[in-house]
Order: sequence, then C-alpha cells, then structure tokens
Amino acid sequence: MDEDVSGKCSLRRERSWERKKRFLEHLSVSGNISEAGRVAEVRRSTLYLWKDTDKEFSARWEEALEEAVDALEAEARRRAVEGYDEPITYAGRVVCDPDTGNPIVRKRYSDGLMAFLLRAHRPSRFRAGMESEGRSGTISISISSDDNAL
Repeated sequence: MDEDVSGKCSLRRERSWERKKRFLEHLSVSGNISEAGRVAEVRRSTLYLWKDTDKEFSARWEEALEEAVDALEAEARRRAVEGYDEPITYAGRVVCDPDTGNPIVRKRYSDGLMAFLLRAHRPSRFRAGMESEGRSGTISISISSDDNAL
C-alpha cells in the first residue's frame, strides 16, 4: 500500500512539473500569466501557490517574464529603427501593384517608440521634463494690444 501512495505522489509531482514547464515556456513568450496558465491548464491560484512555495519555480517565473519583456523591447527597437511595412489603402481598400498584384506598402517608423526607448535607457539625457534642473519647461507669454507695454 505504501508503494501505491508513493507512486501516486511521484506521478503527481511529475505532472505538476510538466505543467510548470509548459506554463514557464508560454510565459516567456507571452508575458501573460493568465494566458500561460490556461495553456498549462493550471488555475491562477495554483500558479501563485507554486510561486510562493517553490523557490526554483519562482526564480524561473521571474526569468520567463524578463525574457518576454526582452522580446517586447527588441520588437519596439525594430519598429523604431528598421521600421515596418504598412499597406497603402484608398477608399478602405488595399492598393495593389497592377503588374504584380502585390500590395503597395510604405515604410513606417515609430518615433514614439524611439523616444520611449531613449527615455528608458538614458533617462538622464532624455527625461520628459527638466524638473530636476529647477526648470519647469513652461514658457509664459503675455500678449497686449498696447505696444508701449512691450
């Protein structure tokens, strides 16, 4: 009887580890805990219990989230620097090259992502405001109809 119980425990641990592994693999790609839990068929509450009680799992969880964020950062950098192709549309339809039938595209870049990346990696040079230097960055202009007031 003891062998039967220990065998069930061993099987349960093995299944748990397989689900943990599946969760971590998907988390490293998606960065979404709920989605990764659904893929691994594990309830969110169970995931957090494992995270609280299993130091190795907790460390791998954090590592998986870092990998997901690294992938996001790489994609943001690619869109900001290399750009991306956007199909040209007219009247709600994609315009195609009459000779090839392929969509005509234009290269787009994301200035917003570029600014975000610069602020993230060089906050001392690319911060949003200049409050730390005692300047607010605002300009005050007074407009008067009286030329002598100027």
